[in-house]
Amino acid sequence: MLSNSPTRRAGFQPRKTWAGAAILTLGFLFGSSGVMAAAPPANTIIGNQASATYLDPNGASQLATSNLVQTTVQQVGSFTLDTVSSVTTTVINTKTGAAGATVYAPHVLTNTGNGTDTFSLSIAAPASPNGFTQVQVFADVNGDGLPDSTTPLCTAVPTAACNVTAQTVAGNNGVFQFVVAYSIPGTATTSSFTSPVSATITATPTTTALYAVGNTSAADVDHVNLTTGAAFNSTKGLNVPAVPWSANGGVWPTASASGPRSAASCLATVAGATTPSAGCVYTVYTLNFSNTGAAAGMFAIKDTLPAGFTYVPGSAVWSNAPGVALTDAALGDSTGIDYQASGNVVTAVVNSLGANVSQTISFVVMVNNTAVIGTSTTTNTAMYNPIDATGSTSSAPTGVTSPTNPASFTVTGTFGIVLGSAAGSSTTAIDTSAGVPNATANDTTTIASAAAGSTVKFTQTVFNTGNSSDIVNLTAALGSFPAGTTFKFFAADGLTPLIDNNSDGVVDTGPIAAGLSATIVVAATLPSPAVIPTGPFSAIVTGTSTGDSTKSETTRDTITALVGVLVDLTNTASGNGVSGTTGNGDVGTGPSPSPTTTNSTAAGTGTVFTLFVKNNDTVANTYSLAASQTTSFPGSLPAGWTVKFVASGGTCASAAITTVAVTANGGQTQVEACVTPPASQVAVTAQFIYFQIRSTLATSTGATAIDTKTDAVTVTLAATYSATLTPNNNGQVAPGGSVVYAHTLTNTGAQSCAGPYTVAAALPPADVSAGWTTALYIDNNGDGMIDAGDTLISGSIAGPLLASGTQKLLVKVFAPGGATAGATDTATVTVTFPAGATSCGTPSATDLSTVVTGQMRLDKLQALDTACTGLVTPVAATALVAKPGECIVYKIVATNQGAAPVTQMSINDAVPAYTSLTGATQPGTRCSSVNTTPVLANANYASTASTVSCGTAATVQPGGSATLMFNVKVNF
Repeated sequence: MLSNSPTRRAGFQPRKTWAGAAILTLGFLFGSSGVMAAAPPANTIIGNQASATYLDPNGASQLATSNLVQTTVQQVGSFTLDTVSSVTTTVINTKTGAAGATVYAPHVLTNTGNGTDTFSLSIAAPASPNGFTQVQVFADVNGDGLPDSTTPLCTAVPTAACNVTAQTVAGNNGVFQFVVAYSIPGTATTSSFTSPVSATITATPTTTALYAVGNTSAADVDHVNLTTGAAFNSTKGLNVPAVPWSANGGVWPTASASGPRSAASCLATVAGATTPSAGCVYTVYTLNFSNTGAAAGMFAIKDTLPAGFTYVPGSAVWSNAPGVALTDAALGDSTGIDYQASGNVVTAVVNSLGANVSQTISFVVMVNNTAVIGTSTTTNTAMYNPIDATGSTSSAPTGVTSPTNPASFTVTGTFGIVLGSAAGSSTTAIDTSAGVPNATANDTTTIASAAAGSTVKFTQTVFNTGNSSDIVNLTAALGSFPAGTTFKFFAADGLTPLIDNNSDGVVDTGPIAAGLSATIVVAATLPSPAVIPTGPFSAIVTGTSTGDSTKSETTRDTITALVGVLVDLTNTASGNGVSGTTGNGDVGTGPSPSPTTTNSTAAGTGTVFTLFVKNNDTVANTYSLAASQTTSFPGSLPAGWTVKFVASGGTCASAAITTVAVTANGGQTQVEACVTPPASQVAVTAQFIYFQIRSTLATSTGATAIDTKTDAVTVTLAATYSATLTPNNNGQVAPGGSVVYAHTLTNTGAQSCAGPYTVAAALPPADVSAGWTTALYIDNNGDGMIDAGDTLISGSIAGPLLASGTQKLLVKVFAPGGATAGATDTATVTVTFPAGATSCGTPSATDLSTVVTGQMRLDKLQALDTACTGLVTPVAATALVAKPGECIVYKIVATNQGAAPVTQMSINDAVPAYTSLTGATQPGTRCSSVNTTPVLANANYASTASTVSCGTAATVQPGGSATLMFNVKVNF
């Protein structure tokens, strides 16, 4: 905060005179035209994360996200000294003084780069007699054109340069303001002191490697003239004078150097400035002028106020008439001054200002409601005549060509936000009270129903109602949503994850320009509870301004009803009571790891499975019927096998059906499935058969209703002693995580398998060394999950295993924390029965574990493209360092690491904050694929100002991949 008093202060304090120093002007906005494009500050981190959407083998919509890649913005240097950026002979100040006088020349060094640096100064001037007896430099933190203290930053005696040690100046228009004091010799005459005497001021940055050629130093010139007559010097400052005001009992309004702009309703009146209303901002300008010459003279000054101010009529006071308001009319004031204020132009002529006399004229201005954030419309210099202005009047001042120092008022931003629905506006979505959204559709987004375990997306709008760019942090509170619900924020496309753009640890919108808005999508992933709770369910989304953390706003997201599953496929009318994703369960979404029903039949003979289709949706539907030997649909059956669906009560000889119609709200229809192995089929135990139903009409939620269940067929032949261990499993596991596989040991012979028998799981030696481990359990309750009632296998199992009997086993595989995505481990599980003629042998099965983060794996790579040619191909995700104006090429590879095809796949990404597609040459190949249908090409690439994508409805086979590449330019 700058001082409001004229008291001098010691030392240099760097400050910023630009708007909203704490708020960055960035270049990323979702769903809004308010894109900002300023160079990001040094060390800003540009983060980016991609996503891919697809339908998994069960037809469920899935979202996979890539790794986060980051680029740090490198510092780029640039600066100006006053108005120049290179070494010049431009004259900035022309000062006039009498012999023995000291004149002060103000200067401003501005760091226009994107990072802090230090700058040294050197003033080279001739020594007396045709020069100065002393040159000194003083800090001028408040920018009033006069030294802040009597302590100089440097002093130069004759023949020496005045060198100021390096001063720290903040980037992004931080300034160092200083004055140079020139002492004219007391013995100077017009013959010995040849006017003008020149002094050269040179500024040099410390870290010259950051600067462009030609901007590694900057220089300009001061001129000092000697006079035997009047010599005037004038400065301008935001401060109150030493004399009383004409109103308010003599107390002036506060002379602030920064603050917000006024409301549109404020008035530029003395009464308004005396007792400011809320939102009305006033400050005081003081013109200081003095005669450092040898004789009295007429002083003339003209001050044209910038567009950000409005002059307050009747507020001006001359120091020679304390407490008396100047009339603002030409020739309307007391003897000695001709003062005139016409609109925003102030002119004054003091008839006679004596040698060594100082005076002031002070007046009040109102900060306009149209003032631009920063100092661009609230900085100005007054112009005065440095010598006798004989014959001047306030209507026609002569010789007013010398500038005062620039005096700046920093207009600070105000912050405000509103969160609402897609239908809301900044006025209709305002909360009823703090943290309580209003109940209208403008602030409450409602979805009629959603299925348990599904992801529901709510579209919201974030409005910036302040007058400065802002970044809004986003959080979502669970509210009355079911426990276990998770929330994630996406860009307007509903696909690209929002990230933390300002590194404060909270996901945010990215910058939103003043008066504009950003569209975001809140995705709520619902749990699948055993008991479906009764709605409605509401969650509160909160936005918090990062410009002013006291400003927050909320909106409400509501689901009216939660449906267990839209459709359920079971073997019995009520199901077996076990969740469809565990053990042999068939209730809710499947398929289960183990078959619910296993039928035995002879080779060539069909066996019938009874299936029940239950419609839990609020609308009737017709469902297609399908079967496969894998979870992939459309799939295939074992060679020679057939499946025929028939109506309820039918046999293998009945007429086939392909669909079934079911009424709404719990309606249920029975069908039969005849599974027939070929006559040549050898004996097989528990051949998995997956049945799937899929809605053919629109559901109430708009999603496709699908359920898959697991059954099995055992083809029997005469055998005395035999056993099988099934199935062979494939699973996915996270690094440091674990996965559980269910197996069934079945006696397929006619006699008992004698005990005791052992169960062991063997891992490849390399995997054991890497830290993979296993644990074996008896699944006592047969639910396919490890729970408190299951027995850890630490020795042999007593047996015997009776004919046709089964033993449920569980294998838990642990992945090491350092396992990389794509790494695999095969556990070979073997049951060993006692040797001999009655041995049931050593049946075995395998469990293949793949380390992944999802079925579709996304890898994101980046590379620096300094020339922005688009010819660079990323090969790593390593963090980068980039300068403003350089480019970053991103490469996103989506790979199907599952065992079945995925469909409707697309890769989506966003243009990161602080960057733009504009100015970056795009790679020649932007969208491509391997082993996909269709094969993707550039025709499948799409982009907007803020998003890019590759593909819209591609089918990716196992091991297949799609690649998106694009190039962005760092704002500069």
